[in-house]
Amino acid sequence: MRAAACTVLIAAMLILFSGMARAADIRVLGVDTVQEAVRALAEEFGKQTGKEVELTFDSGQGLQEKIKSGAVFDALIASEAAMDALDADGIVNPESRVKLASAGTGVDASYEGALMSEGSAPQTARAFILFLASEDARAHWLAAKLDPAAQ
Repeated sequence: MRAAACTVLIAAMLILFSGMARAADIRVLGVDTVQEAVRALAEEFGKQTGKEVELTFDSGQGLQEKIKSGAVFDALIASEAAMDALDADGIVNPESRVKLASAGTGVDASYEGALMSEGSAPQTARAFILFLASEDARAHWLAAKLDPAAQ
């Protein structure tokens, strides 16, 4: 009887921990335009760090709607103009903003990454944003037909 109880307890713990192992380490919300580069970079980041990145992409307006509806993410990748508005509303951490890439000239064609104020994994999210801005990311931005930001 005691062995059966022990077996049930071990099985329950394995189920619990296997579910936890599949949970993302960070959740990132990004604008559709950067999807190709960010997906490839998230995979590479995961291989290098062992951290899983859960990605959600939407249009600029869709990002705003998700955020206003209360969705919580650890990091955000959006146009500079959208980031300015979210920064003014206290939704992103202004000191964490990093220029990532651009699709031409003008504020709407420049993309930034930042930590969201309500995020739960700031160290990992910050590491991911810095990885996106690193020299190692350059080839992925160029492959997506975006100009990497000069660091």
